[in-house]
Amino acid sequence: MTPGKARAVPLLKPTKSQEGAPLGFPKNGMGAISAAVAYWEEYAWLDDAMARRQLQVLVSPDSPQTIDKQVSEVRRIREGVGLPPSGPAPAGVTFTTVVKAVRGTSLTKDGSVVQIWLEYDRYGTKPAGGGDDDPLKDQAIDVIMKWQNGEWRLTEEPQYVQLRTFPVTYDPNSVPARKDGWLRVDHAH
Repeated sequence: MTPGKARAVPLLKPTKSQEGAPLGFPKNGMGAISAAVAYWEEYAWLDDAMARRQLQVLVSPDSPQTIDKQVSEVRRIREGVGLPPSGPAPAGVTFTTVVKAVRGTSLTKDGSVVQIWLEYDRYGTKPAGGGDDDPLKDQAIDVIMKWQNGEWRLTEEPQYVQLRTFPVTYDPNSVPARKDGWLRVDHAH
C-alpha cells in the first residue's frame, strides 16, 4: 500500500475564525491535523501585521517567542521577493499553499501535543494576474500543535521540540512512506 493508493483523508473545516486564524477543531488526531493544514494554507505569508494577528490567536501562551520568529520569517520572504520587510501584501500578489500530505505523531500519551509533518506546494500570483514561473514544489515542514484553552495551538516549547521525529521522504508511490504514516489530503470535503 502506498499513500497514492490509499484513500485520502478528508480534512475537517474550522467552525470559527478570529483575526483570520482558523479555529474550532475537535480535540482528536484529525482535529490537530486539520488545524495544522488550515493554519499552513490560510497563513498571511506576505503581510507581517496580519501574520502577527493570526499568530497571536494561534500560538500557545507557553511559546510566545514563536510569534516573533514567524513574523521574522514573513519579513524574510517579503525581502526575498523584492518587497519592503514590513507592510501589507501588494495588490494582486498572493501566495497559495496547498498541503498534499500529512503525517501526525502524538508526542504525549494523552494525545494533547501532536507533531504534524506537512508536504506542500506554494504558488504565487503576480499583480497582472500571471502565474508563478517557479513555484515551491514538494516542500516539507513540521509544526507542533498543543491542545490548550479549547483549541489546537502552535508551540515550540523545548520539552516538545526535543521529542520531534523525522519521517521518510513523502512520495505518493512509496510503500515506506505509507508505513511511516504519510497520508494524502483530500481537499474536496
